[in-house]
Amino acid sequence: MTPRIPYRYAFPFLIACVSALASLTLHHGELSARDNPRVSKACLECHADQAAALAATAHRSSGGAPDGPDARVACTDCHAGDQRHWEDDPNQYAMTNPSKLDATAGAQLCSACHQNAHQQNMRERNSHATNGVGCSACHSVHASAHPALLKEAESALCLRCHTNVEAQFARPFRHPVNDQIVKCSDCHMPLDQTRRQLSPNGTSVCMKCHAEFEGPFPYEHQATVDYSVEEGACVSCHDPHGSYLPRMLKQPYEAPHFQLCTQCHSVPRHNSNSMHGSAWSGVPCNDCHTDTHGSYVSRLFLSESLEGSGCFNVGCHKF
Repeated sequence: MTPRIPYRYAFPFLIACVSALASLTLHHGELSARDNPRVSKACLECHADQAAALAATAHRSSGGAPDGPDARVACTDCHAGDQRHWEDDPNQYAMTNPSKLDATAGAQLCSACHQNAHQQNMRERNSHATNGVGCSACHSVHASAHPALLKEAESALCLRCHTNVEAQFARPFRHPVNDQIVKCSDCHMPLDQTRRQLSPNGTSVCMKCHAEFEGPFPYEHQATVDYSVEEGACVSCHDPHGSYLPRMLKQPYEAPHFQLCTQCHSVPRHNSNSMHGSAWSGVPCNDCHTDTHGSYVSRLFLSESLEGSGCFNVGCHKF
């Protein structure tokens, strides 16, 4: 039978238990603070070269407390390890080097502070992370003269890996990326957005610069809506990086076949049927279908100027 504590001793016993629990809790807190200190001052005494480099970055201490809970950024926030590294033997007790972490662990470390859409995307769905490319592959934490602490200018950094795209920017008709007028991130997932695999989303990316083609149009060209390839809409007809053809077209637009249009539109004898006659043979498609991105007035994207040619007579085209 379990002995009972007399009532007159119950309250003192309860107080003793609470006190013991509080003591254990405080002791555990002290251990945690000691085992996981926020320290910079001791680090920079040996790594003085990093102090000046950090001063020009977002990871600078800004003149506040270098250590402890009030430190803006501490070296040990990123370089975890044992305090015996600076108190005893740095070789025996090495600190964590974030640049040596794999992509998942590196993103986890950075996300302790960087909890924005870009960082969340890098952790969950980004094609860089799934291919083992971590934060430190592009960003230099200690020193960088470029926005977002990139290791070098954005376009050069991207093209270091994407060499196939670099060749496309050497074509005669291209987006001026090499001229530093357009950046890769202008089209591929700006830092404040999350999208699938860094890809443009339909026409929205293109329309930031080419707003005159945005519409909305009462008569839409289905190539920009339902039948676009790779969810790209505009890239049904245009090569976004560069092309050997004017307007960065993917297919030639030349007589007699006009492959750009006929890759989707198969209209037998369109240029030489009995209604058109030989006078229309070989005439470029957009001589008549002028508003190929979309029209406010014609479901066939026809020009009003064709009325004088009899195109809209009864039995012919409807404008």
